Amino acid sequence: MTTTPRSSRTGSRLLATLSALALGFVFGMAAPAQADVTADIVTTTGQSGQTVALTFDDGPDPDDTPALLSVLSRHQVKAVFCLWGDHVRQHPDIVRQIVRQGHTLCNHSMRHDDLGNWSAAQIRADLVATNAAIREAVPGAAIPYFRAPYGSWGQSPQVAADLGMQPLGWAMDIADWEPPGTAELVRRLNDRVTPGAVILLHDGGGDRSQTVQAVDQVIPQWKAQGWTFTLPAGSDSPGDPGEEPGDPGEEPGGPGEEPGEPGTPGGPCDVDYAVVNDWGNGMQGALTVTNTGTSPISNWTLQFTLANVNISNGWNGDWTQNGSQITVTAPAWNATLNPGQSTELGFVADKTGSVSTPTQFTLNGATCS
Repeated sequence: MTTTPRSSRTGSRLLATLSALALGFVFGMAAPAQADVTADIVTTTGQSGQTVALTFDDGPDPDDTPALLSVLSRHQVKAVFCLWGDHVRQHPDIVRQIVRQGHTLCNHSMRHDDLGNWSAAQIRADLVATNAAIREAVPGAAIPYFRAPYGSWGQSPQVAADLGMQPLGWAMDIADWEPPGTAELVRRLNDRVTPGAVILLHDGGGDRSQTVQAVDQVIPQWKAQGWTFTLPAGSDSPGDPGEEPGDPGEEPGGPGEEPGEPGTPGGPCDVDYAVVNDWGNGMQGALTVTNTGTSPISNWTLQFTLANVNISNGWNGDWTQNGSQITVTAPAWNATLNPGQSTELGFVADKTGSVSTPTQFTLNGATCS
């Protein structure tokens, strides 16, 4: 077993946090999860190949955000939610749902004002207040990105970077704020998608049901074409923890093999475990399971012990919990781990007290290193 800790910002960003606390701007402000924040506006995934990042602005919305979360969960895709502070205060339960499902948060200002002509001090006060509203809903939540309303940046990129948030722009905008019909939104998405694009969409600020429906249609189409859904550049996460590994559309296992049938015995395996985020009464964990042997492992089942947690959502496998015993069984689309192949798993959990790193993992009964 290899343990990979995720560190919070240090040095100058710690000093910035202390300064904010001294000025009384923020209550309970926690360090974001990013390691190298710049004032450069990110518009791509920073990855090669057919990768895209879905980002949603102006939520949370009491109707469209839960509907969107259901769509993303069904398709096992993670996204970035750029939150409007006043809406956060109105619907904190939806913010908690966003985090429980493993999505990434973004500061989109308190009242969606045009910040283009604001002073740095005014911008800072607004961004800090927005972060405080978000963390009132989800204490200690990581907020790695900031997006300026209307794309009117002014001095905000440097202010956001000083607060530990990467400025997040976009490379593709389908103008869904004026709903033209679901079919038209699908057409725009298909016509305008480019490798590495950060895509601007909306789940709040109006009726966004057409956007939700368009996303529901486009995700399976793009997966079938070989597209991968990941995060924008500037995050220390290694990509979408809910993305399906392997080639989209690839049939699981060999002929006649169905998930739920007895699996082949476990062979040599390795598990990397990391805490992606910890907000006091909750956490997000990530695991990479690798078949290090010379034979396929079919219908795999991973087991480990993790005390003081209650898993609320898990992805890339079927998660069950009995006390502190956690079991993850292979999903239909990834029933076999071939030699050298890895699969990425993740979960969000409520927790009480301290949570120790698991000391032993087994795959189909075999102990992993």
